[in-house]
Amino acid sequence: MEGGALFNPGFLGGSFLWWVGQIVDDSAWRDNINSGKYEDRTGIPGWGRRYKVRIIGLHDQGEESIPSDQLPWAQVMYPVTAGGGQTGASDSTKLRQGNMVFGFFIDGQEQQVPVIMGVLGNNSQTVLTQKNSTVADTVTDSQPGVLAKSGYSEGTKAKSGTAREVPPDDDLSLTKPEDGPPSNENADGVQQTNVSDSKRQAKCEEKIALAKPQPDEFINSVLKGIQTTIENLTNKIDTILQTIQSYADAATNKVSDIKDSIEDAIRGATSQLTKFMKPIFDKIQEYALKILNKGFNMIIAALPSSLRYQFKDMVQVITELMLCMYNKMTGKLAGQISGALKNALNIDNIINEAIAASNQSGSGDSFGFPTNPKVPMCAAESLVSTVIKINQGEINESNNAIVNNLNAYLEDVNETLAGITGFASEITNTINDVIGSMTGALDFTNFSINVFGCELKPTPAESDIYTFCSAGDSTPAPAKPSSNSVEEGVDDAPDVEGEETAPYLEPDATQSDVDLQVGEKTKDPEVLAMIQEENEIGRTGQIKPKTLSAEEQTERQAAIDSLDIS
Repeated sequence: MEGGALFNPGFLGGSFLWWVGQIVDDSAWRDNINSGKYEDRTGIPGWGRRYKVRIIGLHDQGEESIPSDQLPWAQVMYPVTAGGGQTGASDSTKLRQGNMVFGFFIDGQEQQVPVIMGVLGNNSQTVLTQKNSTVADTVTDSQPGVLAKSGYSEGTKAKSGTAREVPPDDDLSLTKPEDGPPSNENADGVQQTNVSDSKRQAKCEEKIALAKPQPDEFINSVLKGIQTTIENLTNKIDTILQTIQSYADAATNKVSDIKDSIEDAIRGATSQLTKFMKPIFDKIQEYALKILNKGFNMIIAALPSSLRYQFKDMVQVITELMLCMYNKMTGKLAGQISGALKNALNIDNIINEAIAASNQSGSGDSFGFPTNPKVPMCAAESLVSTVIKINQGEINESNNAIVNNLNAYLEDVNETLAGITGFASEITNTINDVIGSMTGALDFTNFSINVFGCELKPTPAESDIYTFCSAGDSTPAPAKPSSNSVEEGVDDAPDVEGEETAPYLEPDATQSDVDLQVGEKTKDPEVLAMIQEENEIGRTGQIKPKTLSAEEQTERQAAIDSLDIS
């Protein structure tokens, strides 16, 4: 049969011809493969993973004679470890535009059916270009140049939506390239540091506050949590400011507007600080309530049994009034903390200083700002003092409202009980001293964890913070927080106005439905392509198969029939 007239002796290995080529701009072959899920197997536009390859020495460079879409389709030879698709055994190819590949012609001398056997990896020293093959100054048969092309380069046909490749963090370099794209795109730089490493290291060194459950250490633990949060915030702000000049920080953080980024960082820190600030106000409320209860006990002891039930109702009303007033204060903590932070940081000033330092330092990679700024404990104490001073008027108002209600009740029963009003004066003097004795309020413990006197005290926790890199750590004794410092700082704290926080938007019953369809409100081709792509995906997450015309169906069937060799 081999010597028959119908047999081509150059086919299937009779004349083995090698070739080396480059995968062209994916505009010429990416429609061969669906970019998303699909339901019907006949919805595949092409015949498997095929690529257009411009073979060196056979096809011209620069598309002067042969356009890329007229190049023959190159099949892919998979390794035996990848499988051929049967029984679900298969691997996808990882070839991209610009890859230098090699292979052979399965049809020998005809040179129309190339098969890709392997890919030549790019090295770190090769500078990749982002120009496509139709640009006038690219390499051609008559014009020398560099063939190396980035896999993220824009093609002759721009991509849109999810089809556009975005370099991931682990493929972005931390060093500013002198020429070419910022992506690494090499096969030999496996250990080269990248943006992903920088983000991982920042997260690894980020401090996480650990609250101590011991009653006598709880407030100090909260103050330590506030200090840790402020330190994380200052580190984040320092990194944002470094993006003005440091390429590594700019690539890691992708800051578009420095002021907006700093304000976003403050908003994130404010949410965490509010979590730590609320227990302090709960402790003040608990201390004030404890003082009231002591006074109430004296009054109840002097009241006859016939009036005690009335006073019990009075105590319940006063307790609810106190809870309502303190809840109102804690509801404003986020805006107050945000205002205090912005007042302390002075965002516009630090941005101007960073820009001035950047202009003076020239082309260096960083300027004279600390790369890891440290935050002392006094910063946390000062913030707590400032927030308490903002609420000092409401705390006094709450206490005065409670005492006034108590005095009104005692005046009503004054004729029945002689001398009872002396207790009211004692309670008034004590409760009005809550702000003046902040140390007593913060150090106050309302219960003991030892039920019996002979019980051993539990071993207190030592760690104040935790990091993914070095695990737990504790604060040295000289740097531990002090309630006295908070008390002394209330009078010296600056007058700061809290910001108004935007409430959650809740539509009422009269609001009409909102049309979320973009319709003709946009003319951006990329947005329209993304909308069209999303509309093609049904509830099953699958792309509907392409509907073929009668002519296309006939052509497809003819191609299928031509493969029948039985």
